[in-house]
Amino acid sequence: ELAEHQLSRLILRFVMLWLTGGTRVAFLCFFASHIPITLFIDGQAALPHYIYPRIVQDLLDWYTGTFKDHLMSRPHDLWFTSIVTCELIFQVPFFFYAVYALSNPARVCGKGNFRSACIAYGAHTSTTLVPILTSIANDALLTTPEMLTLLGFYLPYLIFPFWLLVIAVTSDDVFQAKSKTKSS
Repeated sequence: ELAEHQLSRLILRFVMLWLTGGTRVAFLCFFASHIPITLFIDGQAALPHYIYPRIVQDLLDWYTGTFKDHLMSRPHDLWFTSIVTCELIFQVPFFFYAVYALSNPARVCGKGNFRSACIAYGAHTSTTLVPILTSIANDALLTTPEMLTLLGFYLPYLIFPFWLLVIAVTSDDVFQAKSKTKSS
């Protein structure tokens, strides 16, 4: 029990497992930037193309042509479209909530609904990134540098949600450094 407590304290110190200071700012930037990316770029994999202005469609075409992201190229695989649909339905509302909560931590309880939402978002998103990253890593049409570039684009979308999941699971209050471990 003492070793478990010490390990938990070490993990807390190592990865700054609470949403304060630079960690809070990093997550705030992550979620704020993720809103337009999801709505204008990712959304094109799930929503009809005609709802997007030509300039946004051209931006996606440039991206997929330049970086050979076959997941975002038309036509989209059904499995990928279903993941993006979940992103639009479940994650986008959380992005707005997270931006609000991270901008106003004094107004949002880090123990209640926000913590629960962080757990749900972190678990769901981390899980959806596994087939996406696996697909990129095993794409025979990509050279190694192209594959590594795409993995570099996608990895933050695994790292931040998983980091948030760890924060929420190991902390009573995601805005404070209070561990869920038992004190001796």
